[in-house]
Amino acid sequence: LKRHHAPSSPTGRTRPHSCAAMTDGAGGSVSSEGSQEDIHDETNALFGSSGVLGASGTCPKGAEDELGDGFSSAVATLSGASGKFLQDELEKWMQKGPRAARIVEEREERYIDMWAGVEYGVAVVYDRPLSAIFNFFYDILQFSSGRDKVCAFVQGYAKFASAAFSQPDSEQHWMYRGIEDSLSDGRKVFRLFKEFREVYKVRRGLNRFMEGVSEEGFASVPAACGMLDTFGHTASFFYFLFDNLLWAASVGIVRSKEVPKHGFWKDGVVMEKLGGISKVKRRKNLASIWRLNCGIVANLLLLWRASTNSAVAWRGFQGPDDPRLFHTLELLGMFANFRILWSKLGFARLPHRTLGLLAMLASSCGIWSNWRKVVRKRCGTKTFATTLLRRSSF
Repeated sequence: LKRHHAPSSPTGRTRPHSCAAMTDGAGGSVSSEGSQEDIHDETNALFGSSGVLGASGTCPKGAEDELGDGFSSAVATLSGASGKFLQDELEKWMQKGPRAARIVEEREERYIDMWAGVEYGVAVVYDRPLSAIFNFFYDILQFSSGRDKVCAFVQGYAKFASAAFSQPDSEQHWMYRGIEDSLSDGRKVFRLFKEFREVYKVRRGLNRFMEGVSEEGFASVPAACGMLDTFGHTASFFYFLFDNLLWAASVGIVRSKEVPKHGFWKDGVVMEKLGGISKVKRRKNLASIWRLNCGIVANLLLLWRASTNSAVAWRGFQGPDDPRLFHTLELLGMFANFRILWSKLGFARLPHRTLGLLAMLASSCGIWSNWRKVVRKRCGTKTFATTLLRRSSF
């Protein structure tokens, strides 16, 4: 026991100026100027029988008052078996922190490795054999025009199947005809309010015409395509206007006597002025065939320009986005649609089987054009890199 001497107490025994660090049999021996019993009695009187300073390691308040000025120079520690136990526990706790962190990191690494294996399995099963199909449909369904072409393909197939795969007036025949009529009405939703877009495209065509005239002259391919673009979108404006009017008549917004499910017995003012549903349908088909004529002539000019371009001819075939392939497919789809409209106008009628095949051909060309548009704009599917591939790249 390390002690600081101070004036003697009234009992004649020297009193320590500071709290002593007591030890028992487990912590060491006790030495002092007085007897061991006297020191033990005095310690009990000051700190209690436990031989420990307290939870905070400081002297009790009564002992602090009794020791007086010598208290500030004292060094206090935990004593005995309790102090040794607390020291061992503190060391264990200090060693446990880094070890627990390492355990958490190891678990995270195991989980990451496990999910990396799952991701690699998905890549093997989906990315290689199946992703091309699903990515293709995802891309062509990005735009409303692509969804309209998909519906047009199914509608054409239903028309073809009603004549090729079923007997006339059979249950299966009317099922296919019901699919065709339902898709025909549903596709009108994709064309709602498109006449407003055509107004802008007419203005854009005039701008292209003036740019072609200023760059290559009046008798040039850009100037001719700009003028044809203007005429074609003017015809498209009336096509979409009449198509929206037919939709409004089919749901009863516009009165028409040819829609009996609404109970109208005569045409409204609008239909009466336009000559009835049949006249509106004929005018819509005429507007469509005129815009097709403009589109066919423009694509023929662009195909001739791309074929005679020495830079394009020298490089050969440029893949799916080759301009010659694009204009050829556009012309193929337009000729198919032209033949369908020519039959609807009553000039040279075709059977349902042939009309269905032509509709599927035209919609397939439109699906291809929409798909390549999405790929060029990079607004479709992306390629995903797996965790194992990213690790191997470092």
